[in-house]
Amino acid sequence: MQTGSQVPSGQAPLLAVSTIKDSPDHVRRYVEGNLAGGVDHLVVFLDAPSDDEQDEVLALLTEHPRVSVVRAGGAWWGGQRPRELNVRQCINANVTRRVLADLGLGRGWLLHVDGDEVVRVDREALARVPEETLALRLAVREAVSSSTWTEQPTAFKAELDDRDLALLHGLGVIDEPSNQVWIRGHVMGKSAVRIEADRWLTLHKVAREDRGHEPGLEDDAWLVHHYESYSLEDFCRKWTAMVASGPRAAYRAERRQVARTLRDLISRGLEPEALRRQLERFYRMQVEEDLETLRDLGVVTEVDPLVPLEGAPVAPGAVPVADLEAALEEWRGRAKTEEEFFRGTSPAGPGAAGDGAGRGRRRGLLGGRGR
Repeated sequence: MQTGSQVPSGQAPLLAVSTIKDSPDHVRRYVEGNLAGGVDHLVVFLDAPSDDEQDEVLALLTEHPRVSVVRAGGAWWGGQRPRELNVRQCINANVTRRVLADLGLGRGWLLHVDGDEVVRVDREALARVPEETLALRLAVREAVSSSTWTEQPTAFKAELDDRDLALLHGLGVIDEPSNQVWIRGHVMGKSAVRIEADRWLTLHKVAREDRGHEPGLEDDAWLVHHYESYSLEDFCRKWTAMVASGPRAAYRAERRQVARTLRDLISRGLEPEALRRQLERFYRMQVEEDLETLRDLGVVTEVDPLVPLEGAPVAPGAVPVADLEAALEEWRGRAKTEEEFFRGTSPAGPGAAGDGAGRGRRRGLLGGRGR
């Protein structure tokens, strides 16, 4: 097999890897948004390729020249398929990193993102990252949840300082003056790893052999936009799918009661119309946000993450697509053990690494201010 030529670090490619099971419309947003946001190439593992709508998703991905897709059903694993989704995600990401390193793309970057996330990475800022940097951290921007959205959301929330949180709490906008309440989904953001580094991607961070975390260089020039239950329709779809998926996911403390309530509700066997009414009731009471108030207070950013950033991807051919896809297929049916490819935390076992990893924030690569 031919390997890709080494690319100068200033032009190093940026790839993203994901393990997904989603609707064609959401997958289309994921593909178009991430490629518009500075990613050169996507590697997508279909977690349940035989399920409903996944043939359409497979066709959509296969037809795109900047996407490599792997059918990652039972035959992919060559043995026991990991029960927890987050373990499958991390193993797939780290198999991809190894393949890319073998193809000569070591100075490039690999991002681990989810199907409901779109990254925005300024490539000029990325080119100025010091050679010795091994990891980047992308801070999260979460979509405001509102039943008024008729298309994709364009108002996003960032973590706030204590003064803003106290104001929102005092006005009754949030129950506690905490970013863990203000941000409904994850607050850790996502990470990218230098492909040649002897490191592992987890759901949110870059791990070392000892399961400690590599400090990620931060800058507002690279962000991840999270489409977390941004509308009533998306809320109902997401939680129904999560309950149907089987094993319980691991939730941070602020979300456990929500998850427990929704799991009990959806598992109750209600008639579809009754279930829909109760999901909508919960959404109106607990999830939907007052978009007009948030705009009045100036605590949201207006942005459309699907609009292409200026600047072209790395020169054509920097990612040897045919070689990449052939190398990934060579892993079909081979054992991919947690000991070799997983350095994260599994809900089925004790967590080895906490969330308090050190941060390496460098402000102003573009002259912008930190949040």
